[in-house]
Amino acid sequence: MTNEQLGALLGAFADYYWSVPVEYVADKVFAWHPEVTKQQFKGVLKKANEILGWHHFCVVTDGLEAPEITADHLVSVDPGDFDRFLAARIEGPYCDCDEETLLRMKEGLYGFDIPEVNAMKDFGQNELGLDEEWGVQLLDDCQLCQTDALCKGSSWVQEVLKMESFGKIHFQTVDQVKRFRDLGNKLYQAIPNPLLKGWRPADLENPPLPLDDIPEKDEDIPDSRPIMEEFRKTLGFLKSPEERWTKDPAIQKPKRKVGRNDPCPCGSGKKYKKCCGSHP
Repeated sequence: MTNEQLGALLGAFADYYWSVPVEYVADKVFAWHPEVTKQQFKGVLKKANEILGWHHFCVVTDGLEAPEITADHLVSVDPGDFDRFLAARIEGPYCDCDEETLLRMKEGLYGFDIPEVNAMKDFGQNELGLDEEWGVQLLDDCQLCQTDALCKGSSWVQEVLKMESFGKIHFQTVDQVKRFRDLGNKLYQAIPNPLLKGWRPADLENPPLPLDDIPEKDEDIPDSRPIMEEFRKTLGFLKSPEERWTKDPAIQKPKRKVGRNDPCPCGSGKKYKKCCGSHP
């Protein structure tokens, strides 16, 4: 296993669990890949941020003041959300995940051939007119907003509507939102969740359920498209991440760290991790 492959695997652990002890990760890696030495593991771990960047994971330091998260953990949660994440996460053991599932989850939900994912795909294509790229985004938004809603005590549906994939996906009627909510609630039960330490809600007796309130009238559905369109015009949106960073002098890489699930500063409408964050 190369250092790059090992780094990608460590990043997959962080993306799957959002917070996982390095010792737990090491036991799994050495069992799956006996050829990996402790020296290689420690070397890749030490250079993790340099190799993969913030959008995948980082090794947390004690300075972040999260009592259960130390330098011995891999994490994929923005620092400002640590306390809320820890307060919402369940007690108990981590779910034993096989390597194949771990790596598939790292690439998102679109590749999962299960009824709940396929139903949401069909909804995105037939109801919202989404191509595959934005169907992926819709599934990612569901999982992210359901987890965030559990942390915040808010409605996951309202969180998605506020985000609406940053102006690219738009719901037009309350009936449409209701169908989306029903499909999303079934999807939540079938997908591993980081707040449940990698377990699916369907695996647990009494899993926490995110709120799912929706707007009462069509006119109450937010529309972020005009704002994002103006944002793109302001930034002089180009085609590729490389062009946006290197060929447009008006656009510079952000000096502050951008959260992996934040809107990409380039204005593409995608999350940072799916756009310019994938080109460190």
